[in-house]
Formats: sequence, structure tokens, C-alpha cells
Amino acid sequence: MDLTLTHSPWLIPVCILLGIAYAWVLYRGAARTHGWGRTLLWTLAVARATVVALLAFLLLGPLVRAWVREVRKPVVVLAHDGSSSLLLAGDTTALRTTYAQELDALISALGERFDVRTFTYGREVQEGIDRGQQANRTDMAALLREVHDRFAGPDLGAVILDGDGIINRGRDPRHEAARLGVPVHTIALGDTTVRPDLLVRTVEANRVAYLGNEFPLVVRIEAHHLQGRRTRLAVEQGAQVLVEREVVVTGDPYLQQVPLLVKATATGMQRFTVALRPVEGEHSDRNNSAEVVVQVLDDRQRILLLADGPHPDLGALARALSGSEAYTVTTATMDKAPADAATFDLVVLHRIPNVRQDGRALIARCRERNIPLLFILGTEVDAEAVNSLGIGLRMEGAQRTALTDARPLFEPSFALFQVDPATAQAFERFPPLQVPFAQYQDGPGAVVCFRQRIGLVSTDQPLLLVQRPQTGPRAAVITGEGLWRWRLADQQQNGGTDRFDGFFRKLVQLMANRSSADRFRVQHADVFDDQEPVELQAELYDAAFELVDDAEVGLVLKDEQGLERPYTFSRSGRGHRLVINGAAPGRYTYTARTTYDGTPFTASGEFVVRPVQVESVRTVADHGLLADLAAGTGGWMVRPGGLDGLRELLLADQRLAPRSHAYASTTDLIALRWPFLLFLALLTLEWALRRRSGTY
Repeated sequence: MDLTLTHSPWLIPVCILLGIAYAWVLYRGAARTHGWGRTLLWTLAVARATVVALLAFLLLGPLVRAWVREVRKPVVVLAHDGSSSLLLAGDTTALRTTYAQELDALISALGERFDVRTFTYGREVQEGIDRGQQANRTDMAALLREVHDRFAGPDLGAVILDGDGIINRGRDPRHEAARLGVPVHTIALGDTTVRPDLLVRTVEANRVAYLGNEFPLVVRIEAHHLQGRRTRLAVEQGAQVLVEREVVVTGDPYLQQVPLLVKATATGMQRFTVALRPVEGEHSDRNNSAEVVVQVLDDRQRILLLADGPHPDLGALARALSGSEAYTVTTATMDKAPADAATFDLVVLHRIPNVRQDGRALIARCRERNIPLLFILGTEVDAEAVNSLGIGLRMEGAQRTALTDARPLFEPSFALFQVDPATAQAFERFPPLQVPFAQYQDGPGAVVCFRQRIGLVSTDQPLLLVQRPQTGPRAAVITGEGLWRWRLADQQQNGGTDRFDGFFRKLVQLMANRSSADRFRVQHADVFDDQEPVELQAELYDAAFELVDDAEVGLVLKDEQGLERPYTFSRSGRGHRLVINGAAPGRYTYTARTTYDGTPFTASGEFVVRPVQVESVRTVADHGLLADLAAGTGGWMVRPGGLDGLRELLLADQRLAPRSHAYASTTDLIALRWPFLLFLALLTLEWALRRRSGTY
């Protein structure tokens, strides 16, 4: 044990002298006054001096450093499969009774020697054993990753997990199991018997379709032990059958991909059910249907890409937007500009205005018709023309032929649409744009998305901004050219162009959607699973389009039966957030309302909660995966009834022994118990002696 001080040790004699001085002042005349003997007087004085000196010493902040030895039991993680597929095949009664008792006995027996941590895995990982079997997805890799993050190290001795081996979410768990470095023992549940069954494996559809058009559905069906049977595949909406096709099972197993065309007859989020008619002898019809949700729009938005000459930026933007059926893209040069350019939903002007082509007449026509404009500046920019447009950007000291390389730096306060952190980081790794040399300043009503990073210097100058005026059309400005390099870098760095394409689709949607000019908006996903919370984000802007976060926002939610439920948003960060748990499958509409400065605002929308049935699609247990996990990590695979052998194996494993850990612990002396007991003893002694002498 070591003792250290937070102040100079030369103060210790001062503490001793302080205690002596205090005792001397207190008892210097006590012998004459009370007639005490020399022994009693010295005993009282020493007790009081010691107490005062020790109290003064504690003011120096003494620290006691001691080595602490701790014995830790090995950690054994036991995880239960909480997915609903375990109830769809096999002896479910034994699962809930006999096996549950056997598992509890194993946990109890192992708990005497090991530190047993229990979990339930399915859609997510939770602590404890939950036998409700309600999870609609199975992610075994997430469980093993959680175990690695929390327990990886010398204390982790073994992992035991049960389940049917059916996974339908996440990565291959074999890799995560190998990372643990300990045996993974598996308990094989479920039934590996392949029974007669007919099922809808998957349904593929476009997320967006257009009113009056036919859109494709691709249905993958599967059948086992039903060769020669006939059934019908139907697409239904409510009680109406939209499309029907006869299916003949010609093999065993039978796998077939069936293309269908469905006509969109109503706008909004539309739910369609794809169902196979059950056949005689089929083991279960719970997997004979699947749901798909399609957003039906009234028409496509027309986007015009207009430039002063051919440029690869136009191709990059055209490809990004053409990947979505929501847009029709037209590309042209100024000398061949369409006569109806002012009728498009958005006009993108590349390197316009410049010293040769200011595009003033076209810009004026677009503004007269309230058409949003997206400007991409480039070489030979006409700074005076840009400043005169009133698009939220000013350029000072521009040089027509000089260019600067500027990388994007994401502005965290940008909130006009959601930019996830992965996309923002990806853009910051993209190559620089070629920006006309000038001093840039964002003006009133401008919201900056990216700022310029020149070399290693982060600046306040905007690289991409959106102007949202109180009146008139919206505008956005990208202050440099070279967007094609961004799309190419996205492909090289991330294996695809999803981040580039997704970002510019959101930007175009913000610009081209006429309703986006509203100062009150509610954002959310179009589709939610029935076991995940419904989350909505509301944003309210003042007249200068500054975000308002102190308003009260309410929402009325209506389900398909017309039942209305009121909710209130809570303040969250720079906006408002509402989380609704337990929403039943169905189509919901809502109306959100708020008031700011006496002005009422309203926003409405819809979303769909769909049931997730992936657990019922595949019910044949995959014990091969469980055997691979055990064999690859040096573990055992057992079945119900064999847990006693697993218990004996773990208890006999000499490697799973308690570990002794020694570590240095530093504690304030005043936090220990013995100084308090010493003070109490000395003061009690002094009080008792004085009491006995008759002075108290």
C-alpha cells in the first residue's frame, strides 16, 4: 500500500503542530481548574491533538494506492432463438415445455461455476430469455457481433446458441463466430423434414408507378412434394382480384419465376397481395401469400438539363435521374433549347450564365412561370449576371478563366432533406470540383449543403446551396463543374453509384416538387415493418426559412377503418420527432398541424405498415449451418435431450477456469472506513474520560 499527497508533504509537520497547538489551547489550564492528574491530562491532550492533526492531514488530499486481486468466473453466453419460425414446424409443445425446462436446468447448473449471460436474438438482440417467439426476422450474425463487442477477451469461455439455423437478415454468421476465438456450441431446434408445401418466395416490384400505367411484378414461387398439382396465382387489392394466372407444378422441387403486369388505378401508397391458392395435402398455407407496396404517382416530373455545350456532367446527372421512374430527363444545348423549356418542372443550367451566353431570356421565362432553377457554374462565368439573379449567392473578385479545386465539406446544419452520415462522408472523399476563382458569400434565404475545402483549409464559402425565398421560384447553385468525377469516384470507392444518384435525386425532388416550398413539412419512410416503430420528423421554418424548434406540433392519424388517434410531436434536436409503436399492418393517412406567429400550418401524408412474413416462407430447419458453426470453432452441436452432455463437457473443460486479475486501485484516504473509526474511537475515549472526571 502506497500513500501519496496532492499537496506538498512539507505541510505534514504543520498539521502536527496545528493538532498540538489546538490541544494546548484546550487543556493548558485544565489541571488547576478540574484537578486532573498528569496521566489523564496527557491522555486527553494526545487524543484531541491526534484528531485535529489527522483532520488537517486529510485536507492535503492523501491518496492510498493498493493492489487489488479479483477472481473472475469465465463468461458463458447462452442465446435463444426468438424467431416465430420455431413455432411453424416440429414439436412446438415440447419446445415450450420439455426443452424450456431442460434449458433452464442448464443455465442453473452452469451458473454455479460460470458467469452465464443470457440473450434472445431475432430481429434484434436483447438480454434475457424471451420464449414469446414473436420476432419476424432472424439475424444470428448480429448476436455474435454483440457478443464480440461486449465480451471478447480472456474472460469469454464459450458461447451456446440454440435455433433452427434459418437466417433471413444480416451477414453469414460463420465469419462472426470465427472472430470470437472460443467454442460456439449449438442446440439444433426445429424440423428438417421437407413436407408438401407451396409458397411465395419473393415478390419484386418498382417502388414507384404511375397512374393509368401497367407496372411489372416478378413473383418467385416454390413447391415441394406437390408435382402435378394445379393452383392459381392472383394479385389482389382488398377484395378485388386484379390479375390471375394458372400455375402447374411440373417438378419436385419446383421453382418458377412468374412475371405479371398490374394496372395502377389509384394514387398514393397502394398495397397489393400476391397469393397462391392452397392445394390439398399442403402442410401450411401461411406462406402462400406476400404483400408488396407501390407508390402510385399522378405523373412523372420533367427535368431539362441545358448547357452551353456538351459536357460529361450532363451525362452523370442524366444517368443518376434516369435510374428513377419518377423523372423524365431531357438534355439539350442552348442553341437547341426546347421551345417549351419554361414548362418543365426543373431546369438545370450548366455553365450558364457565362460571358458568351447569359441565358437571360430563358431564365426570365422560367421565373414568370415559377419554374425552379439549378445553376452549375463553370469556366468563363459571368459573375455580374450571377449576382443580378438574386439566387442567394454573391461573387466578388471573379476571374473568368481562373479555376480553384474545391472539395465538398458537408454542413451539419443542413436539414432540407436527409443526408445520412455515410453519404456525407463519401462526398467528402470525392475529388474536387473546378470552381471559378472568386470570393463566394451566401445571401439571405440560402441554405448551404456543402462548403468549399481548398487543399487542407476548410472555408465558409458555399459549394452547394439552396435558396428558398418567401415568394417566387426556388433556386440552387453548385459553384463548380466536374460532377462526373464524383459519380466515377462513387463507383470506384463504394462499388456503385447509389450515394451520388440518391443525393441528386433528393436534391431534384426538393427543387421540382412544388409542395417543397411549404414552411411546414413532415418527413418519414413510405413503408414500415409491423415490428418496427413508425418514426416521423417534422420541420417548421419561419419567414426567413430559419428552422423553428419551439412550436407545438400535433398530428391526427387515421387508419383504414377511419379510426383517428391524436399524437403530439416532441422536440428533438433542431426539429420535432414522433415515434409510434405497435401500429397494426395497414395504410395510414395523417394530418399534422401547428401554429407559428399566429399563422396556422398544415401538412398531410400517408404511409403503410406491412406485415413481415419472411419467417413463414422458410420453415425447414438448416442444421447444417449450426453444425458448421460448431465444427468451425471447436464446439459441439446437440439436440434437445442432449443438453446434459453439453453441461458435462463445459464443466470438465479445464480451460474454463476462474482467472485472477490484479490491478492497482487508488482511493482517497477519507473514503476509507478505518480513518472514520479511528476518529470515532479517539473522540469517544476523550468524551468518556471527561465524563468520568465530571467535566461533562
